[in-house]
Amino acid sequence: MDFIDFDTFTKDASGSDNDVFPQPQPPLSLPIASNLDQFSKKLSNLVLPGNILNNDNTKPSNEISEVDNVMEKYAKMSIDLIKRETGDVQLENEEDSKESSVRTSLSTRLSRVLNDSLSDATIREIFSNLQERFDKESNGYVVDLIESGIVGSMSRKKFKGRIESELIRNQSNILKQYQPIVKQLKQIEVKLNKLNELSVQTNDKINKNFDFSNKLNLEIKDLNDNKRLIGLKKNLLISFKEKFTLNEYEEFVLNSGDLNNEFFTTLARAERINENCSILLSLDNPQLGLKIIAKSNQMINRSIDRIVSYTNKTLGNMYSLSSKSRLATLHQCFKYLQNKLNYFNSIVNTFSESRSKVLVDEFNRQVQGDFEVNGQGRSSSISSDSRPIYMSAHDPVRFVGDLLAYVHSVSVNESETITSIFTMGDDNDKEFENIIQDVTDKILQSLSRPIKARVEQIVSTETKLSTLVQIFNLVELYNIMFTKQLGKAGNIVETVKQLIKVCQGRIFMIISNRLATIKNKNSTKLDLNLDLQPPEWIIEFYSDILPIVDQITTETILNLSPEENEKFLNLIVNEPIQVFNEHVDHNKVFSEKKDVLIIKSNFLDLILSKTIPVSLLSEKVLEVNEMIDKLTEEITQLELNNMLGQCGLYDYFNIINMICPFSDDFFEVSIYEPIKENKLYTKDSFVQVDEKVQEFFPSAMIEMQQSLLKLNSPIVVNQIIDNSFMQFVKFYCKLDLINKEYLDFSFTWSDMEIATLVGIEDVYSKDISIM
Repeated sequence: MDFIDFDTFTKDASGSDNDVFPQPQPPLSLPIASNLDQFSKKLSNLVLPGNILNNDNTKPSNEISEVDNVMEKYAKMSIDLIKRETGDVQLENEEDSKESSVRTSLSTRLSRVLNDSLSDATIREIFSNLQERFDKESNGYVVDLIESGIVGSMSRKKFKGRIESELIRNQSNILKQYQPIVKQLKQIEVKLNKLNELSVQTNDKINKNFDFSNKLNLEIKDLNDNKRLIGLKKNLLISFKEKFTLNEYEEFVLNSGDLNNEFFTTLARAERINENCSILLSLDNPQLGLKIIAKSNQMINRSIDRIVSYTNKTLGNMYSLSSKSRLATLHQCFKYLQNKLNYFNSIVNTFSESRSKVLVDEFNRQVQGDFEVNGQGRSSSISSDSRPIYMSAHDPVRFVGDLLAYVHSVSVNESETITSIFTMGDDNDKEFENIIQDVTDKILQSLSRPIKARVEQIVSTETKLSTLVQIFNLVELYNIMFTKQLGKAGNIVETVKQLIKVCQGRIFMIISNRLATIKNKNSTKLDLNLDLQPPEWIIEFYSDILPIVDQITTETILNLSPEENEKFLNLIVNEPIQVFNEHVDHNKVFSEKKDVLIIKSNFLDLILSKTIPVSLLSEKVLEVNEMIDKLTEEITQLELNNMLGQCGLYDYFNIINMICPFSDDFFEVSIYEPIKENKLYTKDSFVQVDEKVQEFFPSAMIEMQQSLLKLNSPIVVNQIIDNSFMQFVKFYCKLDLINKEYLDFSFTWSDMEIATLVGIEDVYSKDISIM
C-alpha cells in the first residue's frame, strides 16, 4: 500500500505565501470508473470499523452497492473534518485552488494504488492484513491514520515504520534459523581451504612423476616394439618353413618310405603346401612360389605313381589280400584316390577287365569244357570233386538251373570279395557303397551276354510248355536272388529280367502256334459229328496248360502285367472258343440250329468244368457262364416254339406278343381286345388247339428229355425244361383268360393241371404266390 506523504499537503497550489496547514478536502473524483466494478468485488470481504462514521443517516449495507458505500463513507469523512474547523466561508473560496491541486495529487496516488496490476489474491491478502491490524488498534488510531492533515501524515509514517520494523524483525527471525548452517559452512570452509592446499601440493608431485613416467614409457615402448618386430620376423620364418617346405625326413618318406599312415599324412601335408603356394604367387616376385610348387608337384606325382603301382599290384594278386596290413594299406589308397577320378577309374577299369577275363574263361570252361575252349581233352582241367555244367546239357531245366546257380555263386563271390576289399569287412562302412556297386557290375557285365545267349538258345529250341514253365520259374527265382544280392540296377539283374520276358514270349508263342495249328488242321474239323460232343483237341490243349496255370501262386499268370495277363487269359479261354465256333459254323453236318447250340453248350460246359478249379481263371469262369446262359436261353426258346407249334399256338403267341408282350409284372385282359379283329382268332380254332394240347402234354416231358439227351450238363437240361414249360404254362393261363373274355371259351385243362403233367407244379405255385 502506498502512503500519502505529508509534503503533498504543505504546498499551496496558487503559490501564495500565506501557507496554511492542509484542510480536509472535498470529495475526489477518482479516474477509476472503468475499474470500479472489479475493485468492488475485490473489497467485498473488507470490513472497516463501525465507529469510523457515526452518522445516523447511514443506510444498511444490503441496500446500496459496494462502490457507492465506499464513496459515501469517504465523502462523509471529508464533511466531518470540514465541520471541525472554523466555519469561515471565505476560507473555502480561497482554498478552492488548493483543493484542486491536492485532489489531483491524491487522485493520482490512489489511481496508482488501485490500478496496479496485482492479482486478486495479493490484494485480498493486503487488505486482510490491514484489517487485522486495524482491529487490534483503538478507534482513534484509525481516524488519525486516514486524516488528511499533518496528524494523518505523521500517523501514516509511523504506521509505515512499524510495518518496516515488523518486516525487519520477521526477516531477522528467518536469518536466525540459518545461523547454525552458516557456522557449519564456515567450518567446512576452513577444511576446504586445507584440502585445496593439499591438492595443489599433490598435483605438483603428480606432474613431476608424470613427466618422469612418460619418458620411461617411451623408452619401454621402443624396446617392446623392437622385441615384437624381432619375434614377428622369427615367427614368420618358422611359419613359412612349416607351411611351405618339407623337411628331409618327410621327403624321404614320400620318395622311399613304406605306404603307411605316416606316408599319407606327409602326402596330405605336401598337397596343403601346394595349395598354400597360391598366396606366394600373388606377390610382386612369384618366383619363390613357382619353385616351391614345382618341387611339391614333383614329390606328389611321384607319390601318386607309387600308390597306383601298389594298388594295381595288390589287386592283380588276390592272394595278397589275405594280409590284413596289406588290405588296410590298400583301403587307404582307395580313400586317397577316390577324389582323383582319373587315377581311380584307371585302377577300377584295369581290375574289372582282368577279373572279367578270368570269369569269362571260367564260364566257358564250365559250359563248353576244355576241349572246346583250349582244343584239349575235357578232363584235364576238371577236378574230380566238381561237376561241370556242360555234363547236364541233355536236361534243359537242369542245365539252366546249373548255369544260373554257377553265375549266382560267381556273382556272390565277386560281390563279397570286392566288398571286403573296399570295406575291410566292416558292414557299417558305407563310404565306397556306390563304387562297390559299379565295380561289381562292371566285372559281372562280362557274363551277361554269354548267359543270355545260352538260355535263349535253350528256350527257343524247347517246345514243351511244362519245360518252359520250369525254366521260367528258375529264371524268376534267380531274378529274386540276384536282385537281393546285387540290387535292382545291376547288369546281370537286367539280363535275367530280359530272360524272363523271353520265357514269357516263348510260352505265348507256343500256345498261339498250337491254336493256329488246331484252327487250320482238317482233322480237328472232322472231329465234329452228330454225337454233339466236344472235340479231343480241347481236352489235350487244357491237359497241358491248366496244370501249369493251377500251380501258379502269384496274383497273375507268370507274373505278367494286368494287360498281358488279360491277353494270356483270352489266349487260353476265348481263343479256343472262337476257334471251335468257327469250326462249327463252317461245318455242314449240323443242319439244325438246335444241334449247333447243344454242341456249343457242351464245349463251353467242358471248358467250365476245366477252369472252375483254377483260381486265376475265376473271371473267365463268370464269362463262360454268361455264354452258357445265352445258349440256354436260345435252346429254351427253341423248345418253347416247338411246344407251341405242336399245340397249334405258335401263331397266337406271335399275335399276342405283337399286341403287347407278356410280362410277369403287369397283365390286363382289356389290352388284348384288338385280337378279336384277327381272322384266326375263332372259337373253332381253339377247340382244335384244346385237342392238340390234350394229345401232346401227357408225353411232352419224355419227348423233351429225349431231345436233350445229347446235352451233357444235367443242370442246363433241367433249366431248359423248367423254363420252357414255365413260359408255356404262363402263356397258356393268360391266353385262357383272354379267351374267356372275348370268346367265352375255356380250355379243358387248367394251367395248374398242365404244370402238374410236366412236373413243375411246385415252381409254378411259388411263382403265382409271388405274383
